[in-house]
Amino acid sequence: MERELARRLSIAASYVHKDGSDYIGWTDTGGIYESSTRTLQNGMVVPVRLLTNGTAARRFLLTNPSNYFLRYNGMVLTLDKRWSDSWQALASYTLSKTEGLEPSSGSSPGQGQFSSTFGGNTFGRDPNTLTNATGRLSGDRTHVFRVMGSLPIPRTGFVFASNFQYLTGLPWAATTQVSLPQGLTRILLETSGTRRLSSQTLIDVRLSRTIELARKTRIELLLDVFNAFNSTAEERLADDNLFSQNFGRPSVFVDPRRAMLGVRWSFSQ
Repeated sequence: MERELARRLSIAASYVHKDGSDYIGWTDTGGIYESSTRTLQNGMVVPVRLLTNGTAARRFLLTNPSNYFLRYNGMVLTLDKRWSDSWQALASYTLSKTEGLEPSSGSSPGQGQFSSTFGGNTFGRDPNTLTNATGRLSGDRTHVFRVMGSLPIPRTGFVFASNFQYLTGLPWAATTQVSLPQGLTRILLETSGTRRLSSQTLIDVRLSRTIELARKTRIELLLDVFNAFNSTAEERLADDNLFSQNFGRPSVFVDPRRAMLGVRWSFSQ
């Protein structure tokens, strides 16, 4: 829905719903498992599935597991001030939830969200990898707020533009490695979304000036500064193993503040 509030000013609201199923994943058709428990070094008791007929009996089938799914619900509010009185602006707010069970449900914090197996991903081959795996998917961001705008600087010929973004941090959960008859197995101790990476607040700015060289020919000088306030929010962790010395320690961060000079040449006949 969209509504004009005033001349060159409008507000819009959108709702998006998506259901996904029949995703590709692994399953073990040959292994026989029995339920048991393991006590971790902090006293926590976790349920496990023990392979009882030996690793040689396992047969991994790439198929469409019935319990794999994706569900997305999102609402987007937009306020648009089109160019008038020498300035323009666009603001938007997104409230959303992405949940389900996919091959990426077993990924480490900050890794991409994908709906099929690739690159040697073995998620699902061992039923223990499915423990606590249904929850927020790795690309879920609850809140996203953006403001963009531009205006000329009087009597200079320069135009100033800015882009502000606030994004909720990506979800993750603590894991551990448990020794089982089938080998050392990674198990989720929490549902994805129990923890989140730091929220990101990013500001990019641009200063530009257009110079007319001849009729229908001009160049535009550009100065861009990305991440102007030098945000240091993390995008990936060194380890999500609850008992590792590097548990929850950031290893990859957003790109630091950087500047770029550019020249754009345009002409028409």
